[in-house]
Amino acid sequence: MVGITWRPSLVSCNCVTKIGLMHIGVFILLLLSGERNFGVRLNKPYVTRIPMDIPVFTGTHADLLIIVFHKVIVSAHQRLQPLYDCLLTIIVNISPYLKTLSMVSSNKLLHLLEAFSSPWFLLAAPDNHHLVFFLLEAFNNLIQYQFDGNANLVYTIIRKRQVFFALSNLATDSPTIAKLSTKNSNAPPTSSKKTVDSSESKQAIFQTPLKSVGDSEPQLNKDFAQQL
Repeated sequence: MVGITWRPSLVSCNCVTKIGLMHIGVFILLLLSGERNFGVRLNKPYVTRIPMDIPVFTGTHADLLIIVFHKVIVSAHQRLQPLYDCLLTIIVNISPYLKTLSMVSSNKLLHLLEAFSSPWFLLAAPDNHHLVFFLLEAFNNLIQYQFDGNANLVYTIIRKRQVFFALSNLATDSPTIAKLSTKNSNAPPTSSKKTVDSSESKQAIFQTPLKSVGDSEPQLNKDFAQQL
């Protein structure tokens, strides 16, 4: 099923049949993710190597699933963008049962949050904030129910804590929102549209390199630093 979900040939072409096959695979995984046994079985070590263009990792089938989903989202294929909600919903559904995420899959999840929580992306379309909600819910489930085994995820969250600080300090006043919205409307120089539609914003978010996590790291609150 994962092999169907990620094939370079499916992402690189516009064949309706092949893209439809990927949609069917994702919907089947969405149905399976509602079953507790499916989430538990994903903790089985991933031994069999499927020939796919993904990073080398040592972990479980859950790691494989997250890495493949990240690959699909980062591909920014226009025909696959309607699946973003489904892909993140699957991660939310299985998150309470994932005992040990690898460092690779933990970094992939944080990379998605970093991309989707950027101010210009959040304001580019009315529903973009849903993607952030899904990721935050997945992090909450992993920490609440499987904290002991997910040291890699906790370490990654602490290392990239500025992503959460930036999200918590996101300006909500009207002048700032209007200013960011103006930037969005002026973003595509060749477009005659006054606003960036959802598909354009989801394509652009992964075409622009994200700021390094080590750059201009915010100062920690003293009380929070003591807890760390």
